[in-house]
Amino acid sequence: MDCLTLILLVLGFSLHSCSRFPPRKYYYVNLAMNWANAQLYCREKYSDLATITSMDDVSRLQPAFTYSWAWIGLADDPKSWRDSMGNDSNSWRSSATGETSKTGYKNWSGNIPSSTNGNENCVHMCSDGTWNDFPCGSYQSFVCYYVTNENKKTYVFISTLKTWTNARDYCRKYYTDLPMIENNVENTAVFSTKPANAEPWIGLYRVPWTWSDKTQSSFTNWLTNSPENYGGTQYCNAENPLHEWNDITCSAKFPFICHQVFKLKTTVRMTLKTRADLTDPATNSQILQQIEAELKRRGWTDFKMRWMIQPKKFENAKLTELPSF
Repeated sequence: MDCLTLILLVLGFSLHSCSRFPPRKYYYVNLAMNWANAQLYCREKYSDLATITSMDDVSRLQPAFTYSWAWIGLADDPKSWRDSMGNDSNSWRSSATGETSKTGYKNWSGNIPSSTNGNENCVHMCSDGTWNDFPCGSYQSFVCYYVTNENKKTYVFISTLKTWTNARDYCRKYYTDLPMIENNVENTAVFSTKPANAEPWIGLYRVPWTWSDKTQSSFTNWLTNSPENYGGTQYCNAENPLHEWNDITCSAKFPFICHQVFKLKTTVRMTLKTRADLTDPATNSQILQQIEAELKRRGWTDFKMRWMIQPKKFENAKLTELPSF
């Protein structure tokens, strides 16, 4: 049983409710298809290719099956991070904003980014000023930036070797952040700051892999040493009979797992104590927006909400019959 607690700060009241999220029911489909066709089949016959966001979901999958692999709905589409700067959840983002590029500027080196070994999710600047994706746990020098009173970005080279995360934290503590590079002028400024042979971290990173139904989840169940992106073409995900995940070339043909999300109509009865006017449409809309945002953050999808405010009941009211004239 998962408990949901919402604190509606603007209106000054809290809501506490315990309920199960809408369950997903899983279906094994014994048809050999590539990942894209399996996705299409699941969307036509069910809800989508299987989304698995917890060990509870894993426990509701069928016991060990006889197939070598079965597709699930996790993929790392390279169109979102290799062919362009993209604006999907697995695209490159700036450390300073957490957002994808506003200009689409990029300065990759050769056939980079490549996601070699499936773990190159941070970016450093090469000695010639181009960019390279690199394992975030590697130790590199880095560049920080800060903004002057004249609203001008100033860059500082730090020679100490740190992981990308530790470099980011250092920049945030002593400056502003790792550099956000949105044009050639900024790239040249960062390049001019570093020594000739240095290859410092910059502020680009990404969180790979997204679910087909756009569910956001940090849960993973990878096999040891996976993902590895063997051959540079493994951008789709399948599970083995023990429900462990592995990245595989998307054109391979396997059976697959779909899920069906059951749409339930639920009435939640609440007693609210607040100075806010709950009959005011603007107030009601504000409350619903906060509740919907929290439910989406916790994994709910495809739902609608509306108010049904019951007339207030007055208890112990005394009816006095007036004389007629």
